[in-house]
Amino acid sequence: MVLNFNKKVIKFYGDAKLRGESMEGYDIKPVEKNKRTFTLLTVLAIWFGAGISIAEFWAGALLTPALSLGMAIFVIIIGHILGNAVMGLIALEGEETGLPTMVLSRAPLGIKGSALPSILNYLQLIGWTAIMLIVGANAMNAVSKAFGFESYALWVILLGFIVTGWTYIGPKNWEKLEKIAALLLLALSLWLTYVTLKRFPLSELLSKPGTGEIGIMLALDLVIAMPLSWAPLIADYSRFARDKSSAFWGTYLGYFISSSLFYFVGALTNMAIGKGDPIEIIAAYGVGIPAMLIIIFSTVTTTFLDVYSAAITYKNISPKVDAKKQVLLVGFLGTLLALVFPMEQYESFLLLIGGAFVSLAAIMITDYFLIRKTYVSEELLDENGPFAGYNLKAIAIWGIGFVFYMGLAIEGLFGIHIPLLSELGFKLGSSIPTFLLVSILYYISRR
Repeated sequence: MVLNFNKKVIKFYGDAKLRGESMEGYDIKPVEKNKRTFTLLTVLAIWFGAGISIAEFWAGALLTPALSLGMAIFVIIIGHILGNAVMGLIALEGEETGLPTMVLSRAPLGIKGSALPSILNYLQLIGWTAIMLIVGANAMNAVSKAFGFESYALWVILLGFIVTGWTYIGPKNWEKLEKIAALLLLALSLWLTYVTLKRFPLSELLSKPGTGEIGIMLALDLVIAMPLSWAPLIADYSRFARDKSSAFWGTYLGYFISSSLFYFVGALTNMAIGKGDPIEIIAAYGVGIPAMLIIIFSTVTTTFLDVYSAAITYKNISPKVDAKKQVLLVGFLGTLLALVFPMEQYESFLLLIGGAFVSLAAIMITDYFLIRKTYVSEELLDENGPFAGYNLKAIAIWGIGFVFYMGLAIEGLFGIHIPLLSELGFKLGSSIPTFLLVSILYYISRR
């Protein structure tokens, strides 16, 4: 991911300076208009880089052979069209206010109420840090086997150290490496697609029927869950965009192109080879040392977002916290969790995230675009102002949405059948019904 945070883009504010924090961009106060220099291409590069991830390979592999390849492609496109729309709208909120996402959630939930999703987001970002380290370490292991060496724990610790160190030293040094990593990963995905199609003709792969372990709508939820998992982070970066068009379309198109492509490569290779982890294919095709470098770059450039935004999220809970210490803590906890996290729970992890943040995204978008239509940034930062305390109605609706989502998804997650809800979830999925229900309930409660 290209994170063009430089001294001209981001300045420290107020007490962050007094505490002597040395990294730009680690504050929750609004970014001034004249200091927002992210162009359309910059924002697009950020989210293009986010989608260039081995995790997308792996998530795409979950879709096949349960679905036919043709249906998987259809689900990937529709899921990203819908999920990326949510990303784009939250990006607009960030550009118009200059505030990070969790601070924006203060408007519907209250300042104290926003601590609830902030805590959850903080925990899920640690979880995503672990997931990315797991996927990266497994990939490194698969490649290193060709050289007669393997050590999953070593690769986790090494990648965790690099991610944490990269985040800690500051963003201004990353631009060139991020661009190189993005280009390398794009080249790898195109090459892998070519090699796979050369060995397994597309017409042959498209003719294979799905095995039917998951329904189409549940598969759609698996796709939507990926862009929605980024929703609590979007405004952290769009607040530096020059204008609304750069914020919305840079976010939407950047992530749409790369994430859809990598989902497709994962689905394609798993349908062709029948392996649960497409990275094994990279090792089988003999990429060797270049693959190791690509894996390291992709893991670092994507996982940095989780570590960075975890620090920003925690500052919404406790504004006086030292962000640099939070970077070290999140990196350490993510690495520790990666050493013990069960990889087979990855699918459930994605859906559980969706359950929490589909509801939150619905409330935030409804509140901003249909109820208030504008926020005063200073009021959102004033702990004695109009947004102080809790908005219990909004919090209750958020909870209802989460319970409803889980009721729809629980059979697919854990095999527990709930009459009516399970049938509805199989036909319509969980994300779209939950988003609509929460939006309607919140709108009615405000009107």
